[in-house]
Amino acid sequence: MMRSSDQQVLRQAVPVERGNPADDLRMFRRCLSQYGTGVAIVTTSNGTSRFAVTVNSFSSLSLDPPLLLWSIDRKSRSFEAFSSCEHFAVNILSAEQIELSRHFSSKVIDKFADVDWVPGRFGSPLLSGCIARFECSAEARHDGGDHMILIGRVQQLERFDGMPLIFSQGQYSIPLEHPDAPGEPAAMAAEKPNALANNVLQMIFNAHHALSDAFEEHRRAEGVSIGVARVLATVHGHPGIKADSVAAQTYLGQRDVEDAVAELEGKSLLLHTEDGGMRLTPSGVALREAIGERWIAFQNAQLESIPSADISVLMRTLKRLIEQTVQERTATAAVSGG
Repeated sequence: MMRSSDQQVLRQAVPVERGNPADDLRMFRRCLSQYGTGVAIVTTSNGTSRFAVTVNSFSSLSLDPPLLLWSIDRKSRSFEAFSSCEHFAVNILSAEQIELSRHFSSKVIDKFADVDWVPGRFGSPLLSGCIARFECSAEARHDGGDHMILIGRVQQLERFDGMPLIFSQGQYSIPLEHPDAPGEPAAMAAEKPNALANNVLQMIFNAHHALSDAFEEHRRAEGVSIGVARVLATVHGHPGIKADSVAAQTYLGQRDVEDAVAELEGKSLLLHTEDGGMRLTPSGVALREAIGERWIAFQNAQLESIPSADISVLMRTLKRLIEQTVQERTATAAVSGG
């Protein structure tokens, strides 16, 4: 039975948007994105060619027999291959594999050219660095509207240590321990390798999400969502930027970038250049500057009680961490390209 306090909470809740999904597919997609999922790359091979798609529609189905399912867009270039394959592999991405997710979501012709992989038991590519891999035989296929649902019988699996990559509300993230969840004893945490480093990175993500959530009322006051605000800021800072680059810089999914761009265009805040780039209109620039002013005031208020010396140490530490990470990624890319 619902308590009176629960009923009061429900009465106070005001939806950000409401409607029939048939009338607004973008709204439907935004609402679905409230449910966080993992990210997987499904692969297959016909003996001469390899195929892959990035999905977040993966789900377990049955333990006995061991079945899983996922779905593929009928407009996908790999649809024909997966609609007739006898086997496929599901590669579950780790938190370090955002770029791999983007790579397999791109329009690159040979997606396996610069990727570390090995053929699986049935020939489907198994990607390195994943936290789990499932090799499946195609058990059944079902109609799912503009998608086809594939059910796979797991023939072999592998599980690795690591943190999963999460996709929720249009952006990549990592799973964080809920503050209300019972924590493990300190002695057990101390025994874990790299416990200190893991806690530091977790605190950085906690701070990022907490501040972003706290700033949400300011974004709403300007009539934008977090995704639209990120795209707005990126195009403002890089006039002429292309959509693919926007996705990389904002850590948003490609579809979410497309939705944000469509919304900004519809409000005459953004326009496309002749070479396919994007720039803000005067109204778009004004909106971005208004959000920027709100952010500065918000930041000053948040840091007001923290000593300036502590802020300086934090800034130096974060700057060093960013520079180190960029250098390592650049070096890795150079080796792969060579």
